[in-house]
Amino acid sequence: MSTVPVTPPTATAPAATAASGPRPDQPRPAARATARTAGRRLWLTGLCLLGFLVVLALCAPLAGSPYTIHTDSLTSQGLPAGVGENGHLLGTDAIGRDLFARTLYGLRATLIIALTANLTSVALGAVVGLVAGFYRGWFEQVLMRIVDVFLSVPTVLSGLALASIVGRGTTGIIIVVTALYWAWTARLVHGETVRLRGRGFVEAALAHGVRRHTALRRHVLPHLSTILLNVAALNGAAVVVVGAGLSYLGAGIQPPTPELGNMLADGSSSMTYAPHTLFVPLVLVIATVLAFVLVAEGLNRRNPLSERRSWLDA
Repeated sequence: MSTVPVTPPTATAPAATAASGPRPDQPRPAARATARTAGRRLWLTGLCLLGFLVVLALCAPLAGSPYTIHTDSLTSQGLPAGVGENGHLLGTDAIGRDLFARTLYGLRATLIIALTANLTSVALGAVVGLVAGFYRGWFEQVLMRIVDVFLSVPTVLSGLALASIVGRGTTGIIIVVTALYWAWTARLVHGETVRLRGRGFVEAALAHGVRRHTALRRHVLPHLSTILLNVAALNGAAVVVVGAGLSYLGAGIQPPTPELGNMLADGSSSMTYAPHTLFVPLVLVIATVLAFVLVAEGLNRRNPLSERRSWLDA
């Protein structure tokens, strides 16, 4: 009598184990915990640094007037006082104004521009992206073609052109920076809204008679909160650079009102004989940008499913 060979049951065990294990595109629990810990440290560091800068800006009136010219702080050759000389903590600028007071007031102006312009640009971009991605049709086409126009214009050239139209003050530079950066947020939010619009829970809500604006507010917008926080944090760094850059080029806040951008312009002209007039505002610009970048990177690392590569891993 012939016998039929029987395959041992253990032969399929490795395949079953492999099939039941985690997929390659899913992070392991240890990796998720490590990413969240690293993200928490980064965004807390960024928040602490940003909070410290905000406290410095709020304490600007305690440093004295940024407009008073101290002629006794200039040397016989007309050179500004150095760091710690004649009672000036950071010295004076080229015409004898206290650099510490001007730096704190300049930091206050830069932070006001950055936070206000960032908030308005993210809010405007989020509204446009949500409406275009959820309602679709011709309305979406019109809005997104406007977004494409704003994205196609070079940032610096359009900023200079807009500044000449709306004015060169705090309000004007906020309007300019908002106009430059709202389209980036709108493009990103539009793509995420289109993806969420086709999800089952949104379709089920609409099928059960929920109004479209209610479904948009209750079922789509909450899922975009993490993305909007990341965009706001990362845009903050870009807004600081662009705002200071426009002031450096003469299209932002005008002297004698202190702002880190026009202080960099003043410091660059006197760098050869008074380098501290350039390095002090430059350090504050770098610290402000770094604070926003750390917050954005920390929020990104707290989401282990993010596909964006980290600039800190380079």
